[in-house]
Amino acid sequence: MKRVLLLSFALVFALLQQVHAQSTTVSGRVTDQATGAGLPGVSVIVKGTTVGATTGADGAYAVSVPQGGNALVFRYIGYANVERAIGNASTINVGLSVDDKQLSELVVVGYGVTTEKLSTQSVATVDAESFRNTPLTSPQQLLQGQAAGVQMTNSSGVLGAASSVRIRGAASITAGGDPLYVVDGVPLNNDDSYSFNQGGAAGLNPLLNINPNDIESMSVLKDAAAVAIYGSRGANGVVLINTKSGSKNQKTVVSFDYFTGISEPTKLLKYMSAEEYATFRNTYGAAQNPNFTPATYDLTNTYDWVDGVVQTGRVNSYNVSARGGNEKTTFYIGGTYSDESGFTIGNELEKLSGRINLKHDVTENVEVGVNYSLSNSDMRRVGLENSTAAPLTGAYLQSPFMTPYGADGQFQNTGFIVNSIAQEALTKNDFNLMRSTGNAYAQITILEDLKLKTDWGIDLLETDAKFRNPDLLRPGGYGYRSNISDNKWLVTNTLHYNKFLAESGHTFGLLLGHSYETSRFDDILVEGSGFASDDLPNVASASTPISTSASGTEWALESYFGRVNYDYNSKYLFEATLRRDGSSRFGADYKYGTFYAASAGWVLTEESFLQNANFLNFLKLTSSYGTAGNDQIGNFAYIGLFAGGGGADYNGQAGLIPTTVPNPQLRWEETAQFDVTLNATVFDRLDLEVSYYNKETVSLLANQPYPYTTGFASATRNVGEMRNRGVDLMITSRNIATEDFQWTTNLNIGFLDNEILSLPANKDAEGRDFLTGSAAQRAIVGEDLNTFYLVRYAGINPETGNAQWLTKDGEITTTYASSDAVIVGSAIPDYTGGFTNTFRYKAFDLNAFFNFSYGNKVLIDGLRFTENPAGAFNKSTDLLDYWTPENTDAFFPALSSPTAPFFNRLSTSQLQDGSYLRLKTVSFGYNVPAAILSKTRVFSTARVYLLGQNLWTLTSDDFRGPDPEVSASGGNNQAVGESFFALPQPRTITAGVNLTF
Repeated sequence: MKRVLLLSFALVFALLQQVHAQSTTVSGRVTDQATGAGLPGVSVIVKGTTVGATTGADGAYAVSVPQGGNALVFRYIGYANVERAIGNASTINVGLSVDDKQLSELVVVGYGVTTEKLSTQSVATVDAESFRNTPLTSPQQLLQGQAAGVQMTNSSGVLGAASSVRIRGAASITAGGDPLYVVDGVPLNNDDSYSFNQGGAAGLNPLLNINPNDIESMSVLKDAAAVAIYGSRGANGVVLINTKSGSKNQKTVVSFDYFTGISEPTKLLKYMSAEEYATFRNTYGAAQNPNFTPATYDLTNTYDWVDGVVQTGRVNSYNVSARGGNEKTTFYIGGTYSDESGFTIGNELEKLSGRINLKHDVTENVEVGVNYSLSNSDMRRVGLENSTAAPLTGAYLQSPFMTPYGADGQFQNTGFIVNSIAQEALTKNDFNLMRSTGNAYAQITILEDLKLKTDWGIDLLETDAKFRNPDLLRPGGYGYRSNISDNKWLVTNTLHYNKFLAESGHTFGLLLGHSYETSRFDDILVEGSGFASDDLPNVASASTPISTSASGTEWALESYFGRVNYDYNSKYLFEATLRRDGSSRFGADYKYGTFYAASAGWVLTEESFLQNANFLNFLKLTSSYGTAGNDQIGNFAYIGLFAGGGGADYNGQAGLIPTTVPNPQLRWEETAQFDVTLNATVFDRLDLEVSYYNKETVSLLANQPYPYTTGFASATRNVGEMRNRGVDLMITSRNIATEDFQWTTNLNIGFLDNEILSLPANKDAEGRDFLTGSAAQRAIVGEDLNTFYLVRYAGINPETGNAQWLTKDGEITTTYASSDAVIVGSAIPDYTGGFTNTFRYKAFDLNAFFNFSYGNKVLIDGLRFTENPAGAFNKSTDLLDYWTPENTDAFFPALSSPTAPFFNRLSTSQLQDGSYLRLKTVSFGYNVPAAILSKTRVFSTARVYLLGQNLWTLTSDDFRGPDPEVSASGGNNQAVGESFFALPQPRTITAGVNLTF
């Protein structure tokens, strides 16, 4: 027995010796090379194996190295990989340096950050470098032409007007089409009713008070895998705005940016001179009516109204920021002031904003932070385009023989078309917008891989609108005062778990969260007329109250969400998301909606069969499927509501009237999306991303028409289905990359096909179900959401000089009839995109950016007025090209033709090809060499630049509008691509300087 025990002990000792000979332990600490701070979560891998470990909170690690292991590889997101030979060392300390290329590949996603390589989501990122030195009124402009599948249309050249942003098409008919904007984790309120209506459908810009200089990056979440984490509000896509921050142990860097510039309209409509106007009116009148008495016009007393309201716009912008940090605290502080006047009189915008972002390590395991922005915007407003009170609208229509001044040299009332010159000088039309947004958070590291974060956010908005017309423009005077507040607060709690198992190559990630948000909207409006004097500006001085209204409403959203991530050896990637939202906008039985997504990815270049494909640097295939929702229908649409006040009284007694049809079955609108994406990098020069998607919306929230006998025009119902499908393509090419010269090209294109699959029963003449979007546009089953439905104009008969139209059956007729309307095109482009070339030669840089749209129609509705031969309105010079026996290829009918009075009727005559190619921006800059700056002992960098915007636009030869980029109906999904004298985009030239200290 003793011999057996001795033999056993000898055997165990020999085995232990063998194990010790086969493996050794190496330990050490990994730090940031620049700051010396320990880096937690660094992957330490024995080269050529799956054996490894991760660093702790202070950067320490210990790894067991098997026999044959000769090197350690250190990997950390945002830092360059480091490889160290082991040799006989038992301790290896490593300092990692920041890798700018890796940082550029970081992707901000919902409630987290990932990398381009490991992401299974379709996310387009626009970083600060891509819009540096570009004068911007609003962050939405950063999206135009920068991300495939994202269509950004400037709704108007009016300062402060909202832009239309659609991500992979509109996912709804009436339940809102704008994406959800999230700033540092705070979803912003987005309501186009923040301003009292001034004649147009385009509301104020929801991002007007966000300073573009404060933005570090914008991430556009496009597919279901990306948006499902935002559940009920992800159907229209999500835009994450990440603001700037400081870095630990960073010397304080102070930046100063200034630019100044001028602007003018890119194009104006054609209009007659006084002499042309007088001649045409008399000639046309005599041709139409033998008994016509020619008018007498005084050619010595005329006025060019367009010249009177168009001016040189000017802008000045100042921005100062500072960022830095020590071992425990980082900070970013920024402030900006800008003062801008548009190219039409009366349109001014002054903005002042400040931001502070702080982050502090209370202990090794507790981090707190705050991101806060306060901004104020003051505007002198003008009437939007759908109003003759808009300066340029009135100027186009005003007779050149109507002058702003009377014989006494004083302003005069010009009747139906407002005296724009007097209005600018005498009318008070001010709008103030104050907004506070921000969040405060605390993050606790419970375990090395487990973190708990609680986040409190706010979005507080206050508006104050003051309008006062003098007695001259409205007898007795008129004024109103409107105050709106929209105050949101939210709380979000999340639990993050990330675990890397170095021995097996498995990485797990888990996110669990709960959020609650609520917002209170209040508005007060007071209108009055009959003022004793124009020197009394306040509505309280009105002798005749017109209306007084006050309302308030509140909504709430409670959410539970989770996400699971897994990857194996950075090769096989999986992700699943689940979110359940409860909205106060639906009844008790349908309050909660569940949304989900699943995605997978395969990094093919990690496979052995592609290891010898030297031309192929990276290849990844991903796919996803999931759902998202939409509840943007206003509050309490499921309840039968009543209203009092004006219109509800009876026989002088107070009363109530029903305003909403009850619908307790009202429920979530849901969009399901399938996506397949291929990412590739070849020859280390060409990056390619191509995605195919199919997005279907069911239970559409739409306004279903009701018989008027019910007392209601329509009611919100879950009716109909719609599909968007298409291809997104993004290409980046590093054409030349030498020490002195670099040339990079970026191209992105988004192809889109939209189709209405079903709608509630409402038949047109052809027996198809449809919903009316505008006088010219319909949603029709089997067609696009934005289908133009118009009478077809067939031109001038060269033999008779008569205008011609087509009947519904396609027969030529000289009788215009609205009942002959048919499908004539779509407002949705076949594709949109952008094309950028960037050149750098030593200290010089040149950037040229084009954006484009193709295949869509636009309705320039103002042509119905400027091409109307009758009436006192001024007219387009195109009407001077009328038919005569010598001019048979004419624009306008013979002046005596019985069809001439009907020429301007709504038809395809006003429908234009909306395709365009625009040189959106071109900039040229010079970076002052460091050798020169070092002598100043003040500046660390300095750059001067010159930039032009909207310098050149290519349209179809027969395009008659001022601008093909129009969407004057704002966020209305049912009426896009329509314009009623919408201001064109401004052509601007700016010069600026960027300095850092």
